[in-house]
Parts: sequence; structure tokens; C-alpha cells
Amino acid sequence: MSEISARVGKWKSAWESRDPERVAAMYTASATHQSAKVGQLYPELGRTLLRGREEIIEYARRAFARFTHLHFEILTTTEEGERSAVEYRRHSNLDEGSPSYVLELIDFSHGLIQSCRVFHF
Repeated sequence: MSEISARVGKWKSAWESRDPERVAAMYTASATHQSAKVGQLYPELGRTLLRGREEIIEYARRAFARFTHLHFEILTTTEEGERSAVEYRRHSNLDEGSPSYVLELIDFSHGLIQSCRVFHF
């Protein structure tokens, strides 16, 4: 595992907490969050891009309703300025012993997430 920055540690801890409000507090008011999972869990939006904290918190509520446990095993992080690329394995009750491989590209602004793009493999 590579060493992680304080901001990536805070992001990881927020998602692992399974607390939608804590996750949403990590994002700026106008943040975006893009993932193929958005279309699956929030189909009425008709898109894979969340816009703003309201949509992010609702998405997090729906996502966390599926998990009884959630852990991110950080494999690598690459950071430059306000950008972070985080590669990890997601361990959860949904993964049944075969963790999901995920890459997130996160743009920060003053310590908060301005945009996040998630790739599930």
C-alpha cells in the first residue's frame, strides 16, 4: 500500500463510515461525482453524473443501504497539486470474497472535492 495524504485519508474514512451526511460534507456545494453506479442506483436522473451535494447525499444513502460493511484497501495514490488518483480494492458484503477494483480521480478545491470520476473494473 502506498502512503496516503490527509485528504485521501479523510475521503476514505468518510466513505467507510457509511454516513451519507459525512460523505456529502467532503464535497463542495457545486461538486460533481460521476460513476456508472449512479445510473444503476439513481436511474430517475437519466445520467451517470451527480451535480451538487443534494444529489450526492441521496446517491450515498442509496449506496449505503446495500452495505453491511465497507472497506477500501488502498493500492496506490498519485497526487499533484489539487488532484488525486486513488486505486483501491473495495471489500464489502456485496463483493463475496472477490473485491471490486476501483480507480477514482478526485479534484479538490480548498480541501473539499470539486469533482470525482469513478471507474469500476
